[in-house]
Amino acid sequence: MQRRQFIKTGCSFCLLAAAGTMLPTLLSYPGSKNKVYKTTINENKQAEIPLSLFETGNLQFVRIKHWYYDIAVHKEEDGTYTAILMKCTHMDNQLSVNADGFECSLHGSHFDKKGAVTQGPAELPLTTYATTVQDQSIFISIPNSEE
Repeated sequence: MQRRQFIKTGCSFCLLAAAGTMLPTLLSYPGSKNKVYKTTINENKQAEIPLSLFETGNLQFVRIKHWYYDIAVHKEEDGTYTAILMKCTHMDNQLSVNADGFECSLHGSHFDKKGAVTQGPAELPLTTYATTVQDQSIFISIPNSEE
């Protein structure tokens, strides 16, 4: 095998291996189209999502039309639901999910699964929204919809 062919083959193999190991991470990212439920706010200032979303897991993401930040909805052990705006309270950066809750890549703030600050520089907890379950839907109350 010639040197040039060896390098091309080796690089191709490395790229395929890297893509294979990164694919599960990319597909599980909160912004992934596979994991985000899109909805709007109704006349009662509520976003409605189906309970059936939680058949595949206890954490789902909701994207409200015209909003920049998603809402993470977590099914608690007692059957209630917590809705948290994925917006850092320090500098309004988009949050990502980690094993313990949420983190901000901008300055390193960490929040637990309920939105409480576990590591600064953020000092305020994340914005949470009240949820109610009715029939086969979860309603997230959005008091002000300026996002």
